[in-house]
Amino acid sequence: MISFVILNYNTPQVTKQCLDSIESICEGMAYEIIVVDNHSADENFEALVSGVAGKHQIVRSKINTGFGLGNMLGAQQAQGDYLCFLNSDVVLVEDCITPLVDYLSTHPDVGVITPQQYRPHGTAFAFRHEFGIRRDLLGDDLFERLFPKRFPRRSDLTRTEPFAVSEINGSFMLFPTEVFWEIGGFDTNIFLFHEEYDVARRLEGAGYKNVVYPTVRFLHAHGASSQHDKKAIRRERFISKIYCYSKYHHPFVTFLFRMENALKKLFSPRSWYLLPVFFRGNVLALSMRPCVKIKKKTN
Repeated sequence: MISFVILNYNTPQVTKQCLDSIESICEGMAYEIIVVDNHSADENFEALVSGVAGKHQIVRSKINTGFGLGNMLGAQQAQGDYLCFLNSDVVLVEDCITPLVDYLSTHPDVGVITPQQYRPHGTAFAFRHEFGIRRDLLGDDLFERLFPKRFPRRSDLTRTEPFAVSEINGSFMLFPTEVFWEIGGFDTNIFLFHEEYDVARRLEGAGYKNVVYPTVRFLHAHGASSQHDKKAIRRERFISKIYCYSKYHHPFVTFLFRMENALKKLFSPRSWYLLPVFFRGNVLALSMRPCVKIKKKTN
């Protein structure tokens, strides 16, 4: 059985469209859908319930837990042999589940797999290259030209065989359930962004591959599931990236990344609000994640 886990945050209609596409594509399959509501406004939660109640399981969080923890809440309710995490703005346009499950069942060295991603305007990036100082400074295109084996072209849509990559796109991630729990699931310290990088590194460390299955596709209306202030979103990207740098790279490399970006922002007054991120020791303290304060008892 396939367990689909989908986060909803104030986007009931977008989420409903995603659910409808799953129901259409997976008719006749053994599957379940778990929708985790990340503390939407009451009216949006009620709209979600009216469209989902009685058909699929709904888990409502009392706070906005972000991507990792929200998905972990859903995964803990899942009963399937495979866990499929979808962004709520994903639409399945063809049966991209059966071939992926078949591939996972015959390739035990694969820890996570995704189809080819498409967007409404046609561009498609189903995977990313591992980030590092050289890539941050020089960009993807140069490395794809110089080292095509290590950095395959993301824009190449002519591939016909599944292939391993550094990390897949996080909008559609299909895991064997046992593998997902073997690596500990998502890192709940990350509120938003770069969860795929973190998962990919832990899968890699456990001997598993991240794979793209290029001959089936799905549609991702990128950004439709995000309902946050643009400045806060941009800040959160850097927070998560610095956290991942500190987790997987040498402290000096993390320092270089901080200083490189701090210098860039100094010459852009509109970006000065980001400077505290690059100088703060505990960068997670600046995250959008809600903080629950526990009052000490007084005698």
